[in-house]
Amino acid sequence: MANRLVLAIDNTIDYLTLALASGQGFIEERQIKETRAPSQIIPESVRSILGDRDLSVGDLTGIIVTLGPGSFTGIRVALAFCKGLNAATGVPVTGIPTLDALAFALADREGSYLCPLIDAKKGEVFSSLYHVSRGALKRLTSYGALKPEDVPKTVRTPCVLFGTGTAACEKYLSGMSDVTILHAEHDHISGKALVDERLAAMSSDRRGSLMPIYGRRSEAEIKLNINID
Repeated sequence: MANRLVLAIDNTIDYLTLALASGQGFIEERQIKETRAPSQIIPESVRSILGDRDLSVGDLTGIIVTLGPGSFTGIRVALAFCKGLNAATGVPVTGIPTLDALAFALADREGSYLCPLIDAKKGEVFSSLYHVSRGALKRLTSYGALKPEDVPKTVRTPCVLFGTGTAACEKYLSGMSDVTILHAEHDHISGKALVDERLAAMSSDRRGSLMPIYGRRSEAEIKLNINID
């Protein structure tokens, strides 16, 4: 689409990632890590990435936001911000599962299984298993939280594992053959992957949904025996 101008936001892992793309291709990616609350950082950063090109939210044709799993607070703040922009401007918002976005960056690994791992804290990792076949990436398992020692039970080979959760799982994977572990370069969401229209098509089973994917119940839900959407 020639007039496409899309802003993508990921706030589910360790820092905020913003990406901007047009109909002519990828424009820019920014990764921001601060100690201030995401509710302060996100609006400022969005104004900056758009303002540096004399653009505003009203110029956008779409907004992409990751749905999780990941940081509970990060997910909720980014979703609320994007929903607010939609309410104010009418710019459509597309939600993308975080694990889908992580896996998509390695979708050129033909014939491989892909297992992105996100550090979920509390002795767990968020994970899902994918397979690349004939240039297409397919998710094989649901999004969920696992103990690191249980990750090898979900792996099929040849498998590439990556993400912030690999450190917790590596010792349990060391005896497996046809397993490759990638480190820091694939710990976070790729801005280029997030604005790629093929990623949205792959996640079409959630199209239209902006429900967060938490991967497990929060500590508050467990303690109070409630469910938070």
